[in-house]
Amino acid sequence: MSVGAKICTHGGCDRKSVARRLCHAHYQAAWKAGELGQHVKLPPRERARTRCPESHKHASASTCFIQHQCRCALCVEAHNSRERNRKRLKAYGRFDTGLVDAEPVREHLLMLGEFGLGYKRVAALAGVGVTAVRTVLWGRQDPGPRKGEIPKRMKRENAERILAVKPDVSLLAAGALIPSRGTHRRLQALVARGWSQSKLAARLGMERSNFGTMMQRSRVSVALHRAVVDLFEQLWDQVPPHEEWRDGIAYSRALHYAQTRRWLPPLAWDDIDNDVEPPVPDDDGGIDETAVVLAMQGEGVRLTPAERRECVLRLHRERWSDGRIAEAIGCTDKTVFRIRDELGLAAFDQNDLRGRGAA
Repeated sequence: MSVGAKICTHGGCDRKSVARRLCHAHYQAAWKAGELGQHVKLPPRERARTRCPESHKHASASTCFIQHQCRCALCVEAHNSRERNRKRLKAYGRFDTGLVDAEPVREHLLMLGEFGLGYKRVAALAGVGVTAVRTVLWGRQDPGPRKGEIPKRMKRENAERILAVKPDVSLLAAGALIPSRGTHRRLQALVARGWSQSKLAARLGMERSNFGTMMQRSRVSVALHRAVVDLFEQLWDQVPPHEEWRDGIAYSRALHYAQTRRWLPPLAWDDIDNDVEPPVPDDDGGIDETAVVLAMQGEGVRLTPAERRECVLRLHRERWSDGRIAEAIGCTDKTVFRIRDELGLAAFDQNDLRGRGAA
């Protein structure tokens, strides 16, 4: 008699099984005895009452019941309670999935990444799992057909915690790089108070040549920024000693150097770190020839509207393009285009400009 025609008597089962439909325990015994034939390669998976890891907290989420297939009393009761609550809320029209749009969170993480906070650091600060943050940025990493899929929604609690992390220098590592705007403005303000760059470099433990190079960089380390902030807090309201002959010369040169470049003193800034544009002096119609020359040389001098128009006029005579003029005097291409339009200056042909550049 074939296996499918046997009567399953295991555990009180007295019905005839058809097409090998035996009870689970009898089927396991038949497979182990080799009575099922060669076409059955693997035995059916035994259902254990607890499949989740020992360290897993039962009944804390649906992961135990659904994914780990745990059927302990705690997981079953918690799952049934969640299902009853979900159906009741749906019937009342108040069901909330607890999920929110993930796009604002993704943009916030990208902004924090540009500031210098990696996703692992953000996860630690927000108290969220690394996998949840990485999935929002780069998509699912688990092997399978959904690998690389970027989720459109995420848990509200995780989203609120991630959005609560703000870009703060105190959260960054000492070796991280940040924009140098706040660092440069503080040092320029101290020079405007009469502190020479040599004295500032010595107080920061830097060589004078390295100090000048740092003032030209677009990014500085967090450690240097913190040192500059501490130095600024000490010296912003103090005038350097200049009674001695050498100190007097350094004091006068620092004032002149800052004045020619129109560097602002400490109290001239509303927010020295976040102000996008520095205050521009009132336009009285006059033109400072020194400021114009320095700006045309790319020294980053603050210009009045009249001086900016004069720079555009002179550089246009040299057949400079709008982009090159904007880069030299520290403004945008649209500003150069507007000034050129006000002055009635025609744009140069790009082929002509390329030909002159190649020559």
